[in-house]
Amino acid sequence: MTGITTKGLYVCAAAMGGSVAYPTYTAIGMGSTAFASGDTTLVTEFDRNLIDTYDLTTAEQITYISNWSPTEISGCILAEVGVFNADTGGAMSSRHVLTGSLFFDGEQELQVQNIYTFLI
Repeated sequence: MTGITTKGLYVCAAAMGGSVAYPTYTAIGMGSTAFASGDTTLVTEFDRNLIDTYDLTTAEQITYISNWSPTEISGCILAEVGVFNADTGGAMSSRHVLTGSLFFDGEQELQVQNIYTFLI
């Protein structure tokens, strides 16, 4: 399940002129605990990378894209993804828990796309 966290609501407010920093990093983790709106961190963070691309081409939608090389994710059992506004700590605006998990053995690359659709 994917959900916007309580802190994520502040990110939405920032988009409308508030003061919270926009998301700049995506983190991947190995925790499988169910999402709760009060989540502030991943359960078991494995690595965090800068958001490489912001795609605003679709109306009322933003896509954040982050990439990992095989060496960065070798040994990771991916089970959760979070979006943050800092390279460590920071506000987590959303968290997604996979229905299964993916094991990375150092041979595969990873690209994570977080898509937010705003219903106006």
